[in-house]
Amino acid sequence: MEDINLWELPFVALEDRNSLPDEPCVYLAIDKDNSVLYVGMSDNLRQKWKNHPKLEALSRLEGVKISYIRTEVELLRKLENALIKVFKPPLNLTEAPKKGIAALREKMGLTQKQLGDLVGVDTSTIRNWEYGKGSETFAKVARLCKVLECDIEDLFEEEAV
Repeated sequence: MEDINLWELPFVALEDRNSLPDEPCVYLAIDKDNSVLYVGMSDNLRQKWKNHPKLEALSRLEGVKISYIRTEVELLRKLENALIKVFKPPLNLTEAPKKGIAALREKMGLTQKQLGDLVGVDTSTIRNWEYGKGSETFAKVARLCKVLECDIEDLFEEEAV
């Protein structure tokens, strides 16, 4: 891993994915800010990206590229796991609940960082919300709106939401 410089790997823009090699590779989907969004593997990279499960979500983002590392089939899983461990790409995380904020965020095709930037909080806050930390506050605000028969915007003098 120490010898791999991810920013010097071959890559193609997501929209040019048909020019990917048709050989065994571990690949990284990287956004325009050079954040690794997803890591995967395939014994035929070009074929994998014809109907990739993350294609729709990644297509909503600007400047996504697919970087890749050619390797032997026997090493695909080991290299993929090592890269996931190092980069912790948000689209690889399976522990996050697929309901509530996480489901809504994914439906919009946003990473935790992107949602945090839009809301004005850091990625760890979004991650905490998705894991239910702080959800008691949301529940109390929802109850407050129900009791007062109002929308959340009505609770604040200025538009806070």
